[in-house]
Amino acid sequence: MSVTKQRDALQLLQSISAYPWYVEKFIEHKKAKKNSPSTLLGYLRDFSFFFRWMMTEGLTAAADIREIPLSDLNELKKETVESYILYLQESHLYERSAVLTNPTKSSKKEYSDRTISRKISSLKSLFHYLSALAEDEHGESYLTRNVLAKIEVETTELTPLARAHAIRAKILIDDEIYQFVDFVYNGYLSHCHTTKKQQYHLQNRDRDTAIVAMILSGGFRVSEIVSLNLSDIVLEKNQLKMVRKGKKEDAPFFSDWGKEFLGRYLQTREKYRPSTQEDAVFLAVSPANPHGHRIEVRSVQKLVKKYAKAFGIPDLSVHKLRHSFATQFLRLNPDPHQLQAQLGHSKIETTMQYAHVLEDALSKAVNRTT
Repeated sequence: MSVTKQRDALQLLQSISAYPWYVEKFIEHKKAKKNSPSTLLGYLRDFSFFFRWMMTEGLTAAADIREIPLSDLNELKKETVESYILYLQESHLYERSAVLTNPTKSSKKEYSDRTISRKISSLKSLFHYLSALAEDEHGESYLTRNVLAKIEVETTELTPLARAHAIRAKILIDDEIYQFVDFVYNGYLSHCHTTKKQQYHLQNRDRDTAIVAMILSGGFRVSEIVSLNLSDIVLEKNQLKMVRKGKKEDAPFFSDWGKEFLGRYLQTREKYRPSTQEDAVFLAVSPANPHGHRIEVRSVQKLVKKYAKAFGIPDLSVHKLRHSFATQFLRLNPDPHQLQAQLGHSKIETTMQYAHVLEDALSKAVNRTT
């Protein structure tokens, strides 16, 4: 199990006691289905939002989430759930203060249709389990009616070309890859308008540049990069040993270009003052823990967004760096099966989505036709 999954599994264990017993049963059911701890935590967050909304709307007399009885779910009406969907669509207008203990800046942002669909899908999964799959000691379903079965989740199916067009503006192509990495190391300093920010950037730019360059040089997932240990690096072969999705052991490659940035960082790694037992490759420090410890996934996501916004591509995310590598790979090496092996995809269909991102090849083919 990766470090990220271990942390999420621990958080799941610590969080589940705050939910009703029937949610715990649902989580156990999903665990048996081999759902990842991250996925299960996502379910809990969606349930928490809905349960808090029920409490603020007076749909339960419970004073705490874990005390909400099954009977309250059984009595929900279709119109009530539709009201919840409307609330999801408009909750940013109220900064979601009614259901969030500590509203953040993101609470002012409108939920996307995709996010709303996911939150409703989570509830549909819970209600389906309680009404159709689970049973009490008498063999009866926990819920006698499933109101969520009457709610349709609208999903817009995109063609590969439409999906490609949406991705294109959010990834790096050709020279943009090198320009972005150079910006992380050299260009971002001009965006640091205080001495404190300048010092922070100079302290971490070797690490940040190496993380970005490694993802762009091998198409790795952020969780795979964060979970790397020093013993996982095979420098002479440009390989990384890792456990990928589905608990599959793998040894994908990275390029010589990425290797340069990794080597530069490894020479400066000791400045984070890690303990002798710390084997994590990429380190971070904090006021609470001044000795170098494994950087977190969320920290990498935030630093990539920070650099991307300053670079002028605000929609670029750490996962889009993986998209960037995959797109560039297929452009220069038109062999999706090789890319499938490098990315660790189980199905070739997943890999083929990148074949449509660059429209120039298709455009030329159309022109050659007539």
